[in-house]
Amino acid sequence: MQAGGGHEAEHNAWDSPVAWQDRCMGSSGWSYTVEYQADVNAALQQLRQQVYERGDYHRESRDPDLDMTDEEFRASLAPRDADPERYDAIVEDWLERRSRPEPIDPDTLVAAQPHSGTHSIMDMVNGVSAEPAFATVSPLAADNLMYTFGTVTPTTSQVQAWMSNDTFGERDAWVGTYVVSYHDGRPDHIHFCSRSGD
Repeated sequence: MQAGGGHEAEHNAWDSPVAWQDRCMGSSGWSYTVEYQADVNAALQQLRQQVYERGDYHRESRDPDLDMTDEEFRASLAPRDADPERYDAIVEDWLERRSRPEPIDPDTLVAAQPHSGTHSIMDMVNGVSAEPAFATVSPLAADNLMYTFGTVTPTTSQVQAWMSNDTFGERDAWVGTYVVSYHDGRPDHIHFCSRSGD
């Protein structure tokens, strides 16, 4: 799978799909490195599509109840008069889950499993932002770059070493970070990282 301008996207092996599926609850850390391009949002969207096509994400198991008809599902429940409020809540939840889209791309996949997320960069559905925000990636500020790397133009190996230590966890889960790395004074790669999923 190709990323950006033709280099293969890299991601941390400790976040393989198997590792994601073994985590019953809680967010998972993830990081990716792609070739630099000036349009960070374009790089992000290309990477999200590539991760979707590779299948490198958590996918919820389909609930067999969703294959029932309305009549079959209601018949499988305890009688409504036993606890009307609980009965109505169960039916409402079932109808909401049935209304979710069939995944055909990163956005519909996230919409199909809004509570668990995908434990991957696909959860960054709101794109790129100037400041940290939910479900977006935003740049590491210059003072943080200086503190972390001793420079505002870190090398690819510096950023990858930082990501491999999971030190990007200073931001909340579902709040993504990106860092541009440099080679000979020129932008070289874009690195994305965060924690997401539940």
